[in-house]
Amino acid sequence: MSPRIGETRKQGTDMKRVLVTNDDGINAAGLLALVAALGKKCEVYAVAPAHEQSAKSMSITFLREVGIEKTEVPGAKEAYIIDGTPVDCVRWALEWFEERGITFDYLFSGINLGTNVGIAAYYSGTIGATREGAVCGVRSIALSVGTHKSTNFKYICSLVPRLMEMSDSLSPRTMLNVNAPDLPPWEVRGVRIAEVAPYGYVEKYSFSPAGVNAGKKADDITWEEAVNFQLAPVAVDGIGFAGEARLLGPGMTSVRSGMLTDDDLRYDLDCIRYGFAAITPLASSVGDPVALRKLQGRYSSDRVIAVFVDPQENNASGVEMRNRYTGCLARYAACIRRLGIPAAVTELAGSGKVISELTEGLKGGRTEHIIRREISAWGSAGFDSIMNATSAREVLIAGLETHAAVLQTALDFRRKGYDVTIVEDCCASREGHDHKIAIERLRDSGCTISTSRSAIMELVSVLNHPAADAVKKILG
Repeated sequence: MSPRIGETRKQGTDMKRVLVTNDDGINAAGLLALVAALGKKCEVYAVAPAHEQSAKSMSITFLREVGIEKTEVPGAKEAYIIDGTPVDCVRWALEWFEERGITFDYLFSGINLGTNVGIAAYYSGTIGATREGAVCGVRSIALSVGTHKSTNFKYICSLVPRLMEMSDSLSPRTMLNVNAPDLPPWEVRGVRIAEVAPYGYVEKYSFSPAGVNAGKKADDITWEEAVNFQLAPVAVDGIGFAGEARLLGPGMTSVRSGMLTDDDLRYDLDCIRYGFAAITPLASSVGDPVALRKLQGRYSSDRVIAVFVDPQENNASGVEMRNRYTGCLARYAACIRRLGIPAAVTELAGSGKVISELTEGLKGGRTEHIIRREISAWGSAGFDSIMNATSAREVLIAGLETHAAVLQTALDFRRKGYDVTIVEDCCASREGHDHKIAIERLRDSGCTISTSRSAIMELVSVLNHPAADAVKKILG
């Protein structure tokens, strides 16, 4: 299949195209409610399993043929039933519709009957479908509600426009896992951005004797014939709650009174227990980039890292002497790459592409890109992981808006004990006065203020780098 990342439709309509699937089956109440809600403002295509496929995760059908039948679902332009897994549904749909010139802006999986929080995120067929969509570059969102007898879908459906906006602000490779308690909208206490609860937190999955041996301990079972076991979630709760509580399912309790802290609502499972909806971003990659860098030794001997703060076209549009600035930035970036120094580039969400001169200068180098949503780079998801993976204690900082993001990022580095050098001619603000005052404050805070030429030549001298001659030619 051809890439779908960033792909949009140009057919004279702004109506979004949405693929809907699930793991409960084409006739599941959650899917019907979701298609009906989406169908009011989107062009919806539904492709779902013929039968329930819970806990199938990302399994696919290899050893037999898969039957596909066209059907009708109210609110969907087209609908199909697949005698296979949720991932079969997604893979077939993306290929089938692409052959017809139809690509999707979003993939929604659900609404699942029963939450997919904590360890369930690893096993869920609902989330497996969204992971397949994300792997293929389609913005994918999993929706789940309360219990296996849920009927309250209005609240989670009301979140759909906001969820689309959230997904637009993230990489298409990042899924959103959304869970809501089985409560009417007026009883849901709100929505929280939460982490996935770790294994064994509040509940775990465990095999237990079933049938005639149900409830027996291991020593009480005789093995004269086959013994049946069944896998099910088991509450390992032990967490006390204040206020009125209502049981929502295994290990799930909604508390409607009492003071709550951020720690109380850290995990997705906590949110559901306390009557909140939870939104959790999930990576589609199966790799561990931090561990990879450590094992490869990419950062093990490095003493310095270069950080570029929001060097984006929109931010540079009002900078005085822009061409001079981008020229310095390009030469500096090329030297960083040539010296093999790792680089981290933060990008402010919604501020457009990174300056092309910088992209070209760093091309082929050891560069990590991070989406920034707070003023300091340290508030960006994944930035601390990158820094934890390097042994560097010295940082070179360049970027735009010296008085804001550059300043706050540098101050945070200083608070964390790093030696900070500000590459002054590779920093800028729209207002020269803002830049000047920020540089003075940075100097007062203990940062070293340098030029790109001076900073690079110092590195060449200290590192006795074999690329010294090449770097001198770049600098001119």
